Amino acid sequence: MNARSNRTVQRLATGEALHLGRLGGDLVVVDGRVWLTRDGDLGDHVVEPGQKIRLAVNENAVIESADTGSAATVRWYPRRQSFVDALAEAPLRGLAFLTGLVAKGFVALARSAAASASRAQGCINGGDSMASSGALK
Repeated sequence: MNARSNRTVQRLATGEALHLGRLGGDLVVVDGRVWLTRDGDLGDHVVEPGQKIRLAVNENAVIESADTGSAATVRWYPRRQSFVDALAEAPLRGLAFLTGLVAKGFVALARSAAASASRAQGCINGGDSMASSGALK
């Protein structure tokens, strides 16, 4: 389940995880307890009813009910993305995709060069080279 819907009240059944997206926003626990896992955090957090957590933009977070056998209810207020932010995001996503393609091309080229060098070394015997026969002085 993804929290990008317009609903701000979310009910989390036992074992159900909710990805809060990367826009940032405010999370308030209404009922039950919630596990909060964030990238870059060394540990998970248990958020109690009434507590509010503010998530920064680009902060990846996932929540789920902390109590086995009981659901939790949260209010999620995502940060609104401006029109300018949306316009800037699309070209950057395309640029990241193209950069990945170029990187994969360079990796394939490097592997091909390594394979060619390996084949070339395998074709020359030590006694067949001019250097090992004493022709070079």
